[in-house]
Amino acid sequence: MARKSRKNVDVNAAVISTSAQKPMFRIGAYVRMSVEDKKQKGNSIENQQAIINAYIEEHADLELAETYIDNGLSGQYFDRPAFSQMIADMESGKINGCITKDLSRLGRNAIDTGYYIEKFFPTKGIRYIAVTDSYDSADPKSGGVMISLKNMVNEAYALEVSRKVKAAIRMNIRNGYFIGGLAPYGYFKSENDCHKLVVDPYAAGIIRTMYEMAASGQCHGAILAWLNDNDIMPPMRYLHSKGLTSEKAVGAKTRWWSLRGVRDVLRNRMYCGDMIQGKKRMEGGVQVTLPPSEWTITENTHEPVVSRELFAEVQKFWDKPKINKEPYYKGENTEDILRAKVFCGDCGSQMFRKRTGDKTYSYLCTTRVQYTTRACGGMRTTENLLKTAVFEQILENGLTAPLQMSMSTTNITLDSETYKAELVKVKTDTDKNSRFLKGLYESLVLGDISETEYRELIGTYELRMTSLAGQETSLQEKIKTSIRKEKVLEQAKNSTMAVKTVVDLTTEAITQLVEKITVYDKTNIAIELRCFETETREEGVSCA
Repeated sequence: MARKSRKNVDVNAAVISTSAQKPMFRIGAYVRMSVEDKKQKGNSIENQQAIINAYIEEHADLELAETYIDNGLSGQYFDRPAFSQMIADMESGKINGCITKDLSRLGRNAIDTGYYIEKFFPTKGIRYIAVTDSYDSADPKSGGVMISLKNMVNEAYALEVSRKVKAAIRMNIRNGYFIGGLAPYGYFKSENDCHKLVVDPYAAGIIRTMYEMAASGQCHGAILAWLNDNDIMPPMRYLHSKGLTSEKAVGAKTRWWSLRGVRDVLRNRMYCGDMIQGKKRMEGGVQVTLPPSEWTITENTHEPVVSRELFAEVQKFWDKPKINKEPYYKGENTEDILRAKVFCGDCGSQMFRKRTGDKTYSYLCTTRVQYTTRACGGMRTTENLLKTAVFEQILENGLTAPLQMSMSTTNITLDSETYKAELVKVKTDTDKNSRFLKGLYESLVLGDISETEYRELIGTYELRMTSLAGQETSLQEKIKTSIRKEKVLEQAKNSTMAVKTVVDLTTEAITQLVEKITVYDKTNIAIELRCFETETREEGVSCA
């Protein structure tokens, strides 16, 4: 029998083995571009992807599993949707590698970026690659102190850019340049300069008619009826028809003009040709509305829609002193014990109470009153009818849930105050360690400590930071759980007392026992009572 060539067999086996070899790392490509990055061609989404794809093609041990894109988000913060999804995929094992164009794409916060590169990725077995910074966590020669220094530089750059952007915005406001995302109703942004406003002929005609009606003495309700009866689209719906907003941003109820929308148009000085901006500002991370005295007003920046004389004439309505009229009905108003509990069965809106006699009240649909009679079928019922239905429902069903519960307080440890004290201590320790970590970078740069000392110290303090972060998360969850249990327990006890002692409906009894009242018509009223038994079981409170 002929002998087979051992050499040929070995070569074929080698070829088969090589072609069947699978990439070692399932890579997630992370791409981020902030608003400021859009001015730099090198950081475009397309350019980042091209650099990443080219790198992966040159390395056989990498396989692109998923691409994560955060567009228009700053690198100073890590609560980004695509980034969070990437971390979740790492946790689930979908990917075991991450690649970015450079370190700044991952983040511009030195502490947090360093945490992911030096702590999170290694502990999760994640390979991280920053292409243009020549960093690959799988290569022992890459990295070192330069990574920490680059992260610090990236953070400093982000802070400087933020300061420059804010300064530019303030300058544009002072110069009367429009900086908003959408032009006010009646205007469009100029195609040649997005900071300039040009008149929209159609909407401007509607606004002039509204001002003329108001100046002739017609009330806001009459103007509202004219707008809705003639199917004139409200501002947001009109912008959507022009392709300037999404359906989600418009909302379902913006099919109709509202009284508030009419008032906003009739009080907007922008229609005189003056730029009004700076109505809000951020204070401690919270947006605050400023009084008119602090607004930035620049006159004659764009073409007016109405004359100053017509605008001034309409404003006289607001300047009129209020006259204290004699009440139409006798006696003081009674307390609205069903407030925020009654809803329209047609449109789902909350219903409001209106006095209809010396001792009688009715509940009307808010949508029908605020917008137009065409917006809703207009559910309406009397307060006495609602009270009777609610009282009967409580007597019939309200005793079965709360009164049969025997709360066992011995099984609940309400120590939220202790947890809060421990949390304060943990946060204090975290702040101290964070300041020390930043100080280490500076000491290393200044030559006060060697690289060996730096690595030993940073390793120790990173372990502390990880431990403190775990303690903080645990304590926060314990505090939330404890507070929820206390709240449910207290509500259940109060509801029990309310049912035991009720001889007439009160605000306290309604709050404790009634979840929602839906009015379909005078004879069809659905009353939903609160079920504390279910709530307490969900919170882990034991019931006998």
